[in-house]
Amino acid sequence: MTGTTGAHRLQDGMLGEAEALGRGLLPRIDAFRARQRDDGTVPEPGAEDRRDLLAVKDEAVRWFAGRGRAAQADALAADIDGWLAAGLDTPPHFARCRDALTAPADGDWAAFLAPVQTTNSVPPVGSRLEFFLVRRKEPDALAELAGRYPHPKNNCQATVLLAGSEGVAKGNCIVFFPENVAAHDKVAEQAYAIFFFNKFRRIHEAYAVPSARAVLTPDSVPPASAGMDPEACYEARSLWGYLHDYFHHQGKWPLDRHIKLKMNWFIGLLEELKVDAKTVLACHEDAVPYADEQIAMILLERMFRYPLDARAVRNFDAGTGVFLYSWLRERGALADHGSRLALSYERALEALRELVDTIEAMEAEVGTPAEYRTAARELVRTQLREGAVGDRYAFTADQSRLVRAQGRLASLPPLEFAPAEM
Repeated sequence: MTGTTGAHRLQDGMLGEAEALGRGLLPRIDAFRARQRDDGTVPEPGAEDRRDLLAVKDEAVRWFAGRGRAAQADALAADIDGWLAAGLDTPPHFARCRDALTAPADGDWAAFLAPVQTTNSVPPVGSRLEFFLVRRKEPDALAELAGRYPHPKNNCQATVLLAGSEGVAKGNCIVFFPENVAAHDKVAEQAYAIFFFNKFRRIHEAYAVPSARAVLTPDSVPPASAGMDPEACYEARSLWGYLHDYFHHQGKWPLDRHIKLKMNWFIGLLEELKVDAKTVLACHEDAVPYADEQIAMILLERMFRYPLDARAVRNFDAGTGVFLYSWLRERGALADHGSRLALSYERALEALRELVDTIEAMEAEVGTPAEYRTAARELVRTQLREGAVGDRYAFTADQSRLVRAQGRLASLPPLEFAPAEM
């Protein structure tokens, strides 16, 4: 049996699994997660809640065990039993499930079940019970790119989402990290980082592109990422994901050795901007596959989709977009043109080089985590002003241009992505 034939058989078999899950386990999970609070607890749990969770447990444990995932089956049983013993009105602790998952090899599949924070999904979002089934599918161009940009410890997986509970299969969540899993302890090191990249194309074209068109002049909207072939879009987005993570592991304060520090809101915001800016520059300067498409994706997603979040002033990704917008405005890369703005590609590249230099200079000057946190906050505050109590920042009148299309786009029905599609 050839590798290609084996991959096709795996995909066909997993699609059958996805359909079966949609008739059985997934409806049980969705019904239970609807009764949870944002912190994962079940208010005033009764016998029905216990019975329903046990039904999920029994079916899911059989499913995992029957498909060669005994360690995950055992972990799930122990975590659910522990939660039931502690009381469903207490926050769930699913560290065993989190730690039992191993990253799938390219072409293989993975599944997961636990209370998970599904970032940017359709509300309600919180530590609710979630399930996903994915097949790993790395881009064809990755091998050559990795030769030029060798990742010291790549633990990211580009995957196709085959089936998922509502928090995964609906809305804009395309990431799953171990720190998303509800647990009492913190993650010291990422053993995996799973990305549902087949969801990206429709999200990008439904929100980022129309939002950009509402703000920019028609001739300055980066065109390369719109109307792409689904497979090409998946490849381009997956390469962006690889480069993004590659740059996380470079420099004085690499992510893998400072993961807890990088979770600081201000440090993390600058980290995300730095690595995406370096990805743009690599695409522009080094003949990276799908270079124009990746640059357009990064600019449009950061500035024109992320700030659309309903709670943008508390949302980490939204903050990166608002910061980047004002940074480009100050440097003439976004110029007034009547009621719209004109994006200058060359000036944007110059501004991104300056941004990388500024952040890396700051990182080189600080010697302790405390100094790093202070310096990062000061740099972020050059573009994001203080917000109300509980908010990370507040929009200025000029920054409010970014949410011009928010009302119209928010009225769209949530996107759904299961069973699988590219």
